Amino acid sequence: MPAQVPRRPTWAAWLDRLAFVAAAVGRRVLPRPGETLLVRLAQRDRSGRPPEVDPRAFGVIDHLGDGRRAFAEGRHADALFSFSQRISEAPDDAWGWHGRGDALQLLGAHADALEAYERAAALRPDTALHHAGRANALRSLGDPRAAAAWTEVISRDPGLAWMRDG
Repeated sequence: MPAQVPRRPTWAAWLDRLAFVAAAVGRRVLPRPGETLLVRLAQRDRSGRPPEVDPRAFGVIDHLGDGRRAFAEGRHADALFSFSQRISEAPDDAWGWHGRGDALQLLGAHADALEAYERAAALRPDTALHHAGRANALRSLGDPRAAAAWTEVISRDPGLAWMRDG
């Protein structure tokens, strides 16, 4: 006859159940730190947005971002430097050329701004904003081609009429 296993007292079984329920609630309320981070990363991934990463953390300098921040702070010469740096790294970056045009326009170098906008428009002819920058530079120079340039911009994107009127 096999030996009988002693039976646990009833209070111990209740204590085991209570510990199990407390652990389950605790996991829902207070997840482990590693799991919390993984959950947050998984939620970000499902949203379709890229994660917010500071490129400087990887040793990459974001000259376009630096230029935009300089514009926001009213530092147009710094913006010009940042966009020029971007162009030296990537000469075919239309937004680098456009930013350079914006900085030159705000610094009063309208002829140079026109060249930068024309380069941006040549690289990305489908982007109406590059053509709008060109039209503004032509208008700033008093060039009679400005009216035709604005007609072309409005035909590409009627939402940019505010730039002509402002």
